[in-house]
Amino acid sequence: MPRSVAVTDLRLQRPGFTLGPLSFAVASGGRLAIVGPSGSGKTTLLRCLAGLERPDGGAVRIGGQVVAQGSMFMPPDRRGVGLVFQDGALWPHMTALQHLTFAAPGLGDAAARSLLAQAGLGAHADKKPAALSGGEAQRLGLVRALAPSPAVLLLDEPLRSVDVHQRDAMALLLRGLADERGLTTVLVTHDRDEALALATDLVVLRDGQLVEAGPALDLLRAPRTAFTAAFLAGAACLPTTARGDVVETAFGPFARPTGATGDLRLVLLPGEVRATADGDGPAGKVLATTPDGAAFRVRVALGDQIVHATSAAPLRPGDTARLALAVSPRLLPWQISNPAPSIRP
Repeated sequence: MPRSVAVTDLRLQRPGFTLGPLSFAVASGGRLAIVGPSGSGKTTLLRCLAGLERPDGGAVRIGGQVVAQGSMFMPPDRRGVGLVFQDGALWPHMTALQHLTFAAPGLGDAAARSLLAQAGLGAHADKKPAALSGGEAQRLGLVRALAPSPAVLLLDEPLRSVDVHQRDAMALLLRGLADERGLTTVLVTHDRDEALALATDLVVLRDGQLVEAGPALDLLRAPRTAFTAAFLAGAACLPTTARGDVVETAFGPFARPTGATGDLRLVLLPGEVRATADGDGPAGKVLATTPDGAAFRVRVALGDQIVHATSAAPLRPGDTARLALAVSPRLLPWQISNPAPSIRP
């Protein structure tokens, strides 16, 4: 049976780093990705869920049962979770088959070989990790975690060791095996495409703090922070200057959004800017142009930002492009302090 995972006011303090307080949840059978740049606390948070780190405060619940809160701390082997590490953490002296039968003593050779075959490792059952490719080793780490039939699968950058041309196939395998078993899946990654391929909901972290949480499509289409727009969608986030109810930007002055405070940025999502050879908008240098149907996608350097614009005519690298907004201005804070959680079981 899949089980929900809920984190409430989780806090962990280490020298030079503070994680939390964090609150979010993923429903039974759900797929959640914890995303953010390196050093944001993703792996530390996953280790708290697995029972490899003890939080300094807050609570972790799996299937409604408290597994960490105050003096109560349930060890990893009692949490019903499977964990796949970045490097696979395989045992060098064991064959692929032995990995599965050791992880799940009651599995039996036939069932273990069947699981290996599902992962495309049927011909490698008697090989040790040194004889496997990086992608094969990562698949072995996955099926070893699945062998004991966990209720929750935790994945630490599961596609990191997989060649680029194999990532789509690995993502399909991961989703297929998790869905077939009805697993609740939580993964961490700094790769947006990996997160979107494997998860339906996202938690965005930065410097140990929760920036946003919610359905992946909502965060892509309507981010509430400039950081999320930049990290997930590749948006350009231009600095602004607020003067009372007016916000000055490179594209001119705009009215400050109602209730907007803090460090506001003009957020330009891909496709929301037009590029032309002339005009009166801000000027930038063309970095690259690629065909997009009857139009062109143009990457333009505007100050220290890269703007993904569209153009009716091809613009050559090195040309000066004039930019104009194709949509209403989107003014967002860089980050929200203590945002309310928006993912619930």
